[in-house]
Amino acid sequence: MRRSRLYLSGIRLMTLSAVAFALMALCVKIAAESIPPVQIVFFRSFFGMLLVLPIIFKKKVPLWGQEKMKLIVRGVSGFLALILHFYTISKLGLGLAVTLNYISPIFAVIGAVFFLNEKPSLLVWGLILLSLVGVLLLNPAPLPAWQPEIWLALLSSVFAAIAYITIRTIKHRESPLTIIFYFTMIATIGSIFFLRHWVWPDLYGWLLIAGVVVFSFYGQLWMTTALRRAPPYLVTPFQYLHPVISFGFGWLLWRDAITPGMALGIFLIILSGSLISFFETRVRDSQKIPTLPGKASL
Repeated sequence: MRRSRLYLSGIRLMTLSAVAFALMALCVKIAAESIPPVQIVFFRSFFGMLLVLPIIFKKKVPLWGQEKMKLIVRGVSGFLALILHFYTISKLGLGLAVTLNYISPIFAVIGAVFFLNEKPSLLVWGLILLSLVGVLLLNPAPLPAWQPEIWLALLSSVFAAIAYITIRTIKHRESPLTIIFYFTMIATIGSIFFLRHWVWPDLYGWLLIAGVVVFSFYGQLWMTTALRRAPPYLVTPFQYLHPVISFGFGWLLWRDAITPGMALGIFLIILSGSLISFFETRVRDSQKIPTLPGKASL
């Protein structure tokens, strides 16, 4: 396949991935009206683990891997990010909760300074500041007046960034399937400890749970394939269709407000995240450092 066709295929797949993740978030939002968010995390993780295990055995991928401690750290941080993300989706406007989760690349760059001894350029620091301005525009109230769920959404992004940095340190020593297995296994076990009461879903609830599992699986699959077919700086911006679509769902179904200030905040977060991906990818290409998605997928 010619390079131009591969690149177009990567863009198309990343767009499909964004749509799939937006539909997953929509299913979480609706399901959380009758099912505890932590139970949705359990279903998502348990059935996700069942989906990945046959692939691991078929391809004879090492189940437990070599970097066990790093895989555990990635799994725990990913689980905490996921449970906080699903909880904030249930409490905040859909678009707002999803957009705040897309701040994770910013925290990943900051974390890489301390843990990977990386030195972002002044331009990247400026883009980080720009994205934080976007967060403030999304939440026009003074910082002390921010509702707790806003802070929990930002904390979810911090844990997602930790997962991203951990994967960066593993590099190519572990299969992505092994990384996914650890994450789904730890999230399955961990969510059990947070369960306060069990709610058996009705038929509609099971359909929503199936949507969460299927859309998250294909969102991850299409995103991974897109990053193999085209450079991250080219396809990563299309990830940001996810929060845009989620804001659309929130406005259509729940009449979530979208003020001019919020629209500007969304734009600044998308712009800064896309440009950070572009410049960081170029630096890694010049240094031959493996590049991973701008947003650590959960």
